[in-house]
Amino acid sequence: MRQRTVSSIGVVLVGLVPAILGGMTFVIAFMGLFILAFTELAAMMKVNSAAFRYLGGGLILLAGFLPVVQSDNDGLPLLLAALVMLPLVVAIFTRGQTVMDLWSRSSAASLYLAVPAFAAVSIRQLEGESSAWLVELDGVFFSGGSDTSLGLGWFLLVLFVTWLSDTGAYLVGKNVGRRKLLPRVSPNKTVEGAIGGLGFSALTGLLCSWLFKLEVQPWLAIVLGIVLGAAGMLGDLAESAIKRQLGVKDSGTLIPGHGGVLDRIDALLFALVTAWLIIPILS
Repeated sequence: MRQRTVSSIGVVLVGLVPAILGGMTFVIAFMGLFILAFTELAAMMKVNSAAFRYLGGGLILLAGFLPVVQSDNDGLPLLLAALVMLPLVVAIFTRGQTVMDLWSRSSAASLYLAVPAFAAVSIRQLEGESSAWLVELDGVFFSGGSDTSLGLGWFLLVLFVTWLSDTGAYLVGKNVGRRKLLPRVSPNKTVEGAIGGLGFSALTGLLCSWLFKLEVQPWLAIVLGIVLGAAGMLGDLAESAIKRQLGVKDSGTLIPGHGGVLDRIDALLFALVTAWLIIPILS
């Protein structure tokens, strides 16, 4: 338990510090995490071709840098085209597995991580002011000539909702959980834990929107927290389903007591994409 607690603190810091620093520090740090997660996923899926692993890493880097050089999601069509077409081109020239098998596995793994990577940087790059203290915090570390404290506020909201939803689900499920949520996918998750996690998500969404002054109505912030919490739970279940299908317990062994990088960001992947879709509507 002590090892798990220490690892949890380390995971939080690895996510929180680059988010606060912003700029290229954020891009490089988070793309590094996503590439590590892709490497774990490729190993689980038995995509053994070195060409595919380099291609997947390159596509994730492309996903991270496109929002920096192309505003308003202008680079998204290029990214999606590359994620679908380039793995097929490489599969044609790779021996050992059928083209369709290699293409489906490598393209799915790349899409699974590159789209959330694009969403993460797009959210963090949002320009505009939030709370005064967040403006100062953003400006202390990143003097890029523009105010991205609004992006920092939104990104922190997604992080905190995801983390606290998972924490709430674990605490409630461990203490009062009785009914299994989806035993064929994740035997340890309970209905009571899911409800507790969504309750934590709602409160976190409300608190963060007020603390960061994101100009979201209180009732809407509660709904947003629930939606992001539910998206995070789906992300967690999705990775559990992948691991169960592939016959593995953890995506890796990099983080003591937690497994691999993908095991720690699985919920965040779905939450980031959901927030990225919702934020323009709220704005």
